[in-house]
Amino acid sequence: MKRILVIYYTQTGQAKQALNAVLKPFEENQNYKIDYECIKPKKTFPYPWTYTEFFDAFPETVHGIPCELEPLTIDITTNYDLIIIAYQPWFLSICVPISSFLQSTEVKQLLANKPVITIINCRNMWLGAQEKMKQRLLNINATLIGNITFVDRSSNLVSLITVLAFVLKGTKEKFMGIFPKYGVTKKDLTHAPIFGKIIMDNIENDQLQNIQPQLNQQGALDIRGNLLIMEGRGKALFPLYANYISKKGTQGSEQRKMRVRIFGIVLPTVILIISPIITIISRLAPIIAKKKFKKEIAYYSQNTLRKN
Repeated sequence: MKRILVIYYTQTGQAKQALNAVLKPFEENQNYKIDYECIKPKKTFPYPWTYTEFFDAFPETVHGIPCELEPLTIDITTNYDLIIIAYQPWFLSICVPISSFLQSTEVKQLLANKPVITIINCRNMWLGAQEKMKQRLLNINATLIGNITFVDRSSNLVSLITVLAFVLKGTKEKFMGIFPKYGVTKKDLTHAPIFGKIIMDNIENDQLQNIQPQLNQQGALDIRGNLLIMEGRGKALFPLYANYISKKGTQGSEQRKMRVRIFGIVLPTVILIISPIITIISRLAPIIAKKKFKKEIAYYSQNTLRKN
């Protein structure tokens, strides 16, 4: 019998929905035993968030500063055949609970020399977070063999509004009766067991190198040109904004609340302004810089880390 460890974090239950859908073929196969470990911070992150709490988490998320976690419930000496990590990107970075787990004392014993598959559930921007995930896994000698993304299918501007309604108000259904339902569609969840079947077949055939290409053929990765360009801008600017806020204090401190509020106004405003411009650029980029654009898409479609 093969053993699988699933490490995940969820605030709203969406990540667990995606996990359940992908892992359905494994749950129906008696040759596999799955252990689930939900990562729990000692100080729970709120849902819904307040506006200030949401943006106050930005600096620590970008800088990868860990939080205290509740003890793991699994036996870390268990020899797992596959590790699955399900997480959400926060501010183009790994969400704090999973980032904290990846820096814990137990992580190397669990993940070293093990094949890892990541499952991402997010609004739409995941490239930067996955780059950080690649680095974290490399640091602990784990091998990333597959990545699956579940994203909101709405346009960037529409999903910006619906995600803020979701995280700040808890509104998932049609916001204001106008905007579409936020989150992963039933169609995507219905399709997801195909990903699990691909993973299972290649594990049994000892063909781990085939997993990502076959996942890609079934639409496992959502890479949009306009968001690729936008994330590039965010990757350069976010550490500067994070430093600007952090200089006034740690998370929750009164001293930095004004800078947090400023950032909470600036970020959505900038996205609203530059999204149409970036969309136009992204449509021209494959024409103007066809080779480079194609190379970038190919890079983010695989699991090795770019050499600097």
